[in-house]
Amino acid sequence: MPMPHLPTFHHVSPALLVASLAMIPSHSLAQNQQVERIDLLTHPIPMAYEGQMVVSVRITSEQQLTQALDLAVSSWTERPGLGKVDLQINADQFDELVKLGVNPIVEIADLQTHNQNRWEALVQREQLDIINQSGAFKPQGQIQRGASTHDENWFTNYKQLADIYAYMDTQLAAHPDMVSKMDFGDTYESRDMFAYTITAPDEVGNLSVDRPIIIWNGGQHAREWVSPMTVTYIASKLINDSFTDPEVAQLLSEIRFVIIPVLNPDGYLYSWSSERYWRKNRRDNAGSSFDGVDLNRNWDIAFGGDGTSTDPSSDVYHGTAAFSEPETAALSTLALSFGDDLVAHIDYHTYSQLILWPLGYELGLVTPEPDRSFFQSLSGDMSDLIQSQSGAFYDPIQSWELYAAAGTCSDWFYDGAGVPSFTIELRPEAGAGFGGFDPPASVILPTAQENWEAAKLFAHRTTQEILLSHEPIEIVNANTPTPVMLTSTPSLSDVDPSMVSLYTRIGETGSFTQSSMTDSGSSQFSGLLPGAPCGQMIEYYFSAVSLSGVTVEFPAGGASSALSVLSQEITIAFEDDMESSTGWIVGQPSDSATTGVWERADPQSTAAQPENDHTPGSGTLCWITDGASGGSLGANDIDGGATTLTSPLLDASGLPDGAELIYWRWYSNDTGASPNEDSMLVQISTNDGGSWSTLETVTENAGVWVEKRFPAPDSDQIRVRFIASDLGSGSIVEAGVDDLRIEAVGCSGNSADINGDGSLNFLDVSQFLSLFGVQDPIADFNNDGQWNFLDVSAFLAAFAAG
Repeated sequence: MPMPHLPTFHHVSPALLVASLAMIPSHSLAQNQQVERIDLLTHPIPMAYEGQMVVSVRITSEQQLTQALDLAVSSWTERPGLGKVDLQINADQFDELVKLGVNPIVEIADLQTHNQNRWEALVQREQLDIINQSGAFKPQGQIQRGASTHDENWFTNYKQLADIYAYMDTQLAAHPDMVSKMDFGDTYESRDMFAYTITAPDEVGNLSVDRPIIIWNGGQHAREWVSPMTVTYIASKLINDSFTDPEVAQLLSEIRFVIIPVLNPDGYLYSWSSERYWRKNRRDNAGSSFDGVDLNRNWDIAFGGDGTSTDPSSDVYHGTAAFSEPETAALSTLALSFGDDLVAHIDYHTYSQLILWPLGYELGLVTPEPDRSFFQSLSGDMSDLIQSQSGAFYDPIQSWELYAAAGTCSDWFYDGAGVPSFTIELRPEAGAGFGGFDPPASVILPTAQENWEAAKLFAHRTTQEILLSHEPIEIVNANTPTPVMLTSTPSLSDVDPSMVSLYTRIGETGSFTQSSMTDSGSSQFSGLLPGAPCGQMIEYYFSAVSLSGVTVEFPAGGASSALSVLSQEITIAFEDDMESSTGWIVGQPSDSATTGVWERADPQSTAAQPENDHTPGSGTLCWITDGASGGSLGANDIDGGATTLTSPLLDASGLPDGAELIYWRWYSNDTGASPNEDSMLVQISTNDGGSWSTLETVTENAGVWVEKRFPAPDSDQIRVRFIASDLGSGSIVEAGVDDLRIEAVGCSGNSADINGDGSLNFLDVSQFLSLFGVQDPIADFNNDGQWNFLDVSAFLAAFAAG
């Protein structure tokens, strides 16, 4: 077996590019053929798993692994190795596994019954979709061009192949200037294979055909239904959010995203119609009674090596030759046809919550530098981002550390196409047993949402010299310079710390003033926004130069896309970040909760509880319903009734109009045997607890800290209480509270009080005239971009009004 070379990101030769272009089908822009859709209401329940079960085993040697896999019908662990492995077996092989000493534990005792239950759930949802028409989309002729077509509800249940294509075709119909569709090949059973390209319309000097390309594909393995749903979600969000999110708009103006929701259409359709846990494509292996080739062992990288099989009955059968399968051949041809424009790739799978980077075809492989460090940094940052968003941990490792596997897609994209490539194993986590390839539909949306965030980071880091980030500020204290921070993340290069600048101006016209930012360490740079009179806007943006000499602006577009912040007088009557004791009270006489009682603690992450408090920076503590994770999900959640948390006495009397009570809360009640049966009551009293009124009844399962704002009553006898309860049987309830404050924001003084001392006198006149003489933005009193008698008149009028 030839040893592939180990590349630092390289690109294909012109001759290979020409050959690849010639192999793209001539009908690449053709309309799609009719895609079969199974009528779940009349289709017979597939009966493929009678007499089968799923067990987990503990593997301690390579010999045990080989013997266990020989006994199994299929491995439910993507890359089985030492440790816990989930196996689908014929029930009569259970005793043989016991004899091997692998300690089999039954996860699904009757796989056929389990499959029937899952089928019935799909049928019930299909019936609801028909009644509610929630799964249907308008014919393309009825789609309003430019309309938002993203539908979060669509991602609350698994979708058939025809539904996925219909959803994407809806995006195409609504946004033909952003979305295009290509038939890039045919499957073994002659079905069309579709790729959707998503990018911003052409701009002067920025044609879409000149932009780099990132490929994201799902559904290489038929049974991994969470994968196509996640890839489709990412595609949908790219389109939808580009109209409201400057970050996404920037990505689309700089990158062409080629999205392949289902790389294995034949197998995916078969997993719906006949065998739910089918993995391979539908190749008829001549001379064998077993069909299918594992597409993710068929790529031309160490073909036939570790983690593959020559046996057609094996789930990892690699086929007769590299790229023997039309599906892998088509995608590899498409990738090579892009030439130097192709810059990165992700292959989405389930399950185990992993971010795998190449190379992985042999144990102990050392990926060359600087690629190795780049992969480690990017995969680790993607893992951290996902965990910060949802609490789910995706382990970032080189793929062979899980188990060596030759002929994989990600290895080929790195070695054959010369670009960074990851394999992402989605939810659920490793050892999920019966939930592995067939988790409940409730897993889809959180999986897609957390990977949407990671996908954006991947796109930034694989296309940009340096990645700049900044947490925008909404308001600043009037007449007070305000610190701002800029963070630089190395991508294709690193930042030159002497070439980082902040540009500011007061008002919406005039030139920006440049100032150098200070290197604060840890890739952070600090600067100051100028003080401005109350009611004025401050606009600002950043620029940085990479070590390779490329200038990057944040936001993209620099001055034309500058951030803005409003200068206001900020009065804080009370503020508590929960880092110290301030007099909160736990409990009231009617409380009956036996576990999950409120405490001030550093929370430990569970599927229902956050890993961290909300307070930015060094904060660690919050009020939480028992911060310990315990031995299981339900060990320390609220049980047995209610638990109450009451604030200390708060004073909001005499504050300006518009004062607000603000707090951040966490709430989870969508796990356990009886989800969504409970709520958290938030109440306020203006007479020191003598009577209470309700601010909100919380049922939202956001999975993140949520900020809430309410008008603050004019009272010095305010208390707020949070009553979290578990009144249902089998519910998992967790709640948290952090960063409560009472705040008033506005402009109470006169705009002619130039020096902000609260008095109108000759000092204000003198300062105004001085600023007017140098055309300072503060002296542009009517904000028209000019300094003339109109500004003097406006200033005098405000001064006279007192």
